[in-house]
Amino acid sequence: MKAGQAEFLELSQELLDHGKSIRFRAHGRSMHPFIKDGDILIVEPMNGAPANVGDIIFYRLPYDILVAHRLIRVEKHKDNTILITKGDALKYYDPPIPAGLILGRIIRVEGKERQLPLKGWPGRPLGFLIACFARGHYPQQIRFVRNLGRLWWLMKGRHIKK
Repeated sequence: MKAGQAEFLELSQELLDHGKSIRFRAHGRSMHPFIKDGDILIVEPMNGAPANVGDIIFYRLPYDILVAHRLIRVEKHKDNTILITKGDALKYYDPPIPAGLILGRIIRVEGKERQLPLKGWPGRPLGFLIACFARGHYPQQIRFVRNLGRLWWLMKGRHIKK
């Protein structure tokens, strides 16, 4: 891991643990079209609240890798809660993670002169709908999720005043 990544991980975790929101630039295409490479993500701390199916959660994987993917399913077991996540543009689920690895929830995405709120109405219901469709492993499902994302950006994406 690069030195800057370790510092970012440590600082992010500390700020979110103290109830502060963070913002950072996304890298990768796994959440396209909701999150594009280079978009700015605003993450709020969970503050003990449970993650909801459809939320885009920010979590830490072993080997200190940070990921922002959509929560697809929550499995409650006797001693712990296991989360199943998936990138919107990916075919397959991520490896299951324990709920304790969640650092926060993405509440807003800022793209080129636009921002997309994901908190509240209709962000949460749309996220849930996308999570339901993301449970399949067929090409039409990925196409449908991408089209929902494009439609969401067209409907709710707000221009940022400069």
